[in-house]
Amino acid sequence: MQDLDQTIVTPGKTIKFEKIELRPHLIILYPQTQFKQIALEKGTVTLGRGQDADIRLDDELVSRKHCTLTFDGINVTVEDLGSTNGTFVDGQPVTRTVLDSDNRLQLGKMVMKVEFKDKSEEAFDRALYEAATIDPLTKISNRRNFFDRSLGELALARRNNYFVHTIMVDADHFKHVNDTWGHQCGDMVLKEIARILNEEKRECDLLARYGGEEFLLLLAGIGPEDARKSAERLRAAIEKHRFSWKDTIIPVTISLGLCTKQGEEIPKIEEMIAESDRLLYIAKEGGRNRVAFG
Repeated sequence: MQDLDQTIVTPGKTIKFEKIELRPHLIILYPQTQFKQIALEKGTVTLGRGQDADIRLDDELVSRKHCTLTFDGINVTVEDLGSTNGTFVDGQPVTRTVLDSDNRLQLGKMVMKVEFKDKSEEAFDRALYEAATIDPLTKISNRRNFFDRSLGELALARRNNYFVHTIMVDADHFKHVNDTWGHQCGDMVLKEIARILNEEKRECDLLARYGGEEFLLLLAGIGPEDARKSAERLRAAIEKHRFSWKDTIIPVTISLGLCTKQGEEIPKIEEMIAESDRLLYIAKEGGRNRVAFG
C-alpha cells in the first residue's frame, strides 16, 4: 500500500509560465461613450484635439496640443504644454508630475487614469469599471463616480470664474409608492426617473444616483437663470410622464434643490451637495413638486 504521506514523483520538467510584463495604459474614464485603453510604449506621446496629436481627444475644451505623457520604463510623467484650460491631476492644476494608478487626470471634460497591467487584465477592464462606477438598478453613475468626476469640473470652474451648480433631486412620497404598489413598482419608478433625467439633461451634465430615491446633478458653463430653467425642465418632464404599473397610473413628481456658486467662491463638492440638500428640504416643505434655489 502506498504511503499517503509520500510525495508523488512525476516525470518531466516544471511548467514554465510566461513572464508577466506590466506596461502602462492610458484609460479614458469619462465620457463613458469614449471609454478606451491605450497602451503606452516607452517614450513621449502628445495628447490634444489637433490632427497632429498622437492621442486625439474629442473635447472643445482640450487644446490642439494639450500635454504630453512620457514613459521612461518605470514611471509615467504628464507635462502641460501651456494649454488654454490647464491640465489637472485630482482636481489640482499641474505643470509636470508623475502619475500613479490612484490619480485622475483631467483635460477639459475628459477624465483619465494611467494604470499598469498585463495583457490578461485588459479583457476584464470595461466590465470591472462599469461595476465600480455604474448604479446597477438605474444604469447611471453611482455616487463614487460622481465625486471622482466632479473634482476636475469644480477646479476648471474656479480657474475660469465659471458658474457651477449642483441639483439634488428626490422622488416625492416614494415610501407611499413602495407601500402601496410594492418594491418592484418602486424600482420601476426609479429606473424611469433616471432615464428621463438622463435624456433631459445636457450631454455634458453629470448625473448620478446619490442613494435611495435621491439623484444628483452637476451643471457647469451656464448662468444661474439657465440652471433654474434646466431644473424646471427636469421637474416638468417627470410630472408629465405617465408612470404605469400593471395598468395603474402611478402619480410621481420630484422636488429639487439647486445650489449655485461661481469662481473662487466654489467650495468642496461635499459642501455644495449639503447646500443642495438644504434647499431640497425647503422645496419639500413648500409643497413638493418644485425647485428651490439659492
